[in-house]
Amino acid sequence: MKQEAEELGSTLKNDFGDGVNIKFVDVSSAEVNQYPDITPILGRVRLPLTVINNEPRFHGGLSAEVITNALKEMQQNG
Repeated sequence: MKQEAEELGSTLKNDFGDGVNIKFVDVSSAEVNQYPDITPILGRVRLPLTVINNEPRFHGGLSAEVITNALKEMQQNG
């Protein structure tokens, strides 16, 4: 899953530039504790979980198209 996330990150960086920050977090590690708003919902979602601007947006898979469309929409709406 980490490799898929890194590949997706490369695609998004190519499309959106340095305004996009991609981070893979292994939810079975202590690193997840750095995201206190996310940890309470982990039992209710299917991994992977995509979070954009600290808001959980998509779960259960990684789709470059879906994430790209969401980012484009956010750009348009300011």
